[in-house]
Amino acid sequence: MNPASPRVTINDVAARAGVSKGAVSMAFNNRPGVSQATRERIFEAARELGWFPHQTARSLSSRRVDIVGLAICRPARLLGLEPFYMEFVSGIESVLAERSCSLLLRLVRDL
Repeated sequence: MNPASPRVTINDVAARAGVSKGAVSMAFNNRPGVSQATRERIFEAARELGWFPHQTARSLSSRRVDIVGLAICRPARLLGLEPFYMEFVSGIESVLAERSCSLLLRLVRDL
C-alpha cells in the first residue's frame, strides 16, 4: 500500500497484483480484456489489501448517487428522548448499508 495514502487505491491493487491500473479497472468493472487468472489475482490482491470501492468516486464516474433521504418532522432535542426514532433510523441505515447506500437525514420544523 502507498504510505502517503490513507486508504488503499486502485494503484495499490495494481502494484500488488503486478498488473496495470487499466487491468484492475477492467476487472473491477467486469469488462473484457482481462484473463480469468489475472482477474482472480486482482481480486485476491484487493482482498489482501482491504480495498473497497470509494462511494464518492463511484458516484462521480457513474453520475449516480446511492443516497436515500429521510425527513423527520421532530425537534432534534426530542429525538434522543424517544427511542423509537433512534431504532428506526438505525434500522434504515442497516438495510441501506447492505445495499451500499447512504442515508441523508434531515430534521424539519413543523409547518
